[in-house]
Amino acid sequence: MKRTSRKSIIGGIVALALILTGTGYAYWTDTLNVTTKATTGEFDVTFVDLGLYAQYDNETKTNGWSIVDGVTRTGTDGFIPDEYFMRGASNYNIIAKPGSIDAYKAEAGKYNNIDFNAALVDKAPIGKDFKGGSSVTYGANTDGSDQILITVDNVYPGYAQAFRSDILNLGTLAAKLSDMKFSTEAMEGKTLHKDMLGIAVLVNREAYNPGEPDANTFRLCKEFANGDNFFTIGGVDFLRLSALEGMEAGAVREMLENNLLYAQPGSDNRLDIFLAIGMDPDADGVYTTGSTAAMKENDDKASQKNGAVISIDLLWDQFNAGTNAGNPNILEDQNAVGAQ
Repeated sequence: MKRTSRKSIIGGIVALALILTGTGYAYWTDTLNVTTKATTGEFDVTFVDLGLYAQYDNETKTNGWSIVDGVTRTGTDGFIPDEYFMRGASNYNIIAKPGSIDAYKAEAGKYNNIDFNAALVDKAPIGKDFKGGSSVTYGANTDGSDQILITVDNVYPGYAQAFRSDILNLGTLAAKLSDMKFSTEAMEGKTLHKDMLGIAVLVNREAYNPGEPDANTFRLCKEFANGDNFFTIGGVDFLRLSALEGMEAGAVREMLENNLLYAQPGSDNRLDIFLAIGMDPDADGVYTTGSTAAMKENDDKASQKNGAVISIDLLWDQFNAGTNAGNPNILEDQNAVGAQ
């Protein structure tokens, strides 16, 4: 057996000592982790279900009208009943019952040359199902848009026509109608008699009950019609375009501050908007010669061959904006007191 020299033994002891010494400098470790995930929501209010008035039973009235045209017809002398264009609950991407517009023009064309249309500008599918409560009210392929274009051509004194649309909240938080801006101007190459043309506007909650208080409803004429700045056709008041120009700045916003009109995301609490355009019958001859009984010496031509562009902006704010309530929270102890 080979003998190990004392020198070798000592070297082994030194090497082992070095290894043990190195191990002595290590230590145990551990880590705690907090992961916070946050996403921002979406603010998206849009028009869908645009159509001629009316499209649903809850929008109709006894002897109600969709168009007042003065045309003689059996049963509904002088007007088109409000259910005439009703197209059913599944045809959201058309404005009237198939064939009904052509049928109206074929009959009324014996007496007038009216033309009309309503369209979603730059329309596109809303991209997701909208649920009213637990069921899908509008499918992802339903067209929507942020802008509506309504055209009515060759109107005449006493003519009126109504339109309707739903307003959906496709976002993730409630949206409050905070203001409405109105503007009117003459079409290019046309003149405009702003006293003879008028509009009616109603914005309310879905399944609105007319017997309810005014809260949660915008009623244009009830708020701003007075004196002779409006006229009436078929029981509906129309605010003259001249009166729209005379509205005080901020008047609508002030009215809506105390009138909680909002659309919730994905619920039956969506909104309806109804709008009508009309021309003053002016039978007394305030602006025209009037009827043959009146025969005022006014210039009828002033209200003929006019063209109006009426723009209505609906302005929305975040309904539930956070506020500084001044209430305490323990985290105030980490505030940068005195920080610049």
